[in-house]
Amino acid sequence: MELQNIQKEGKSYRDKVYALYHQAFPEIERKPFELMEELSLQGKMEILAVTENGEFLGLAVNMMDGGTALLDYFAIAPERRGGGVGSRSLKLLLEHFRGQKYIFEIEKQDAAADNAEERKRRKAFYLRNGLKETGVFVNVYGTDFELITPDGSLSYETYFRILEDVLGKEGTEILNPVLISAEG
Repeated sequence: MELQNIQKEGKSYRDKVYALYHQAFPEIERKPFELMEELSLQGKMEILAVTENGEFLGLAVNMMDGGTALLDYFAIAPERRGGGVGSRSLKLLLEHFRGQKYIFEIEKQDAAADNAEERKRRKAFYLRNGLKETGVFVNVYGTDFELITPDGSLSYETYFRILEDVLGKEGTEILNPVLISAEG
């Protein structure tokens, strides 16, 4: 299994990454793909195809700034879900960013949410694969998120700084990240 940058060695996977991105994430949560490609060319993002033996398995899009990375989007192709591909892909990503602060956003647990069970499964997946709670919760673009990392440590300031460094002041104002309490 390997990670291939779609603007470098993984160019042939661009259309598959694009299609899965549009299928897996609601329109309200998607950044313009062209913007992500531009940020990738600037070294502020990395759009990766997850592949194995030439087969496309999934995607991972990361914001990057110096020694900090933020997993912006992660999805496994529907036909490959449930067979351990997600766990193996996540381990590969953790290795890829070893030695850096690596931040993950997951929807905050909310028993009243329409997708409460999905949120519960997603958090269990990440914790099972070695990530740890940081105790930092944010509201971004109207959605409450819990931030998790491999080492369980993170400050809101570090999170905000990567958003601002990658997306600029204007982009960060659109996302409008706000620190919230765990209770709400």
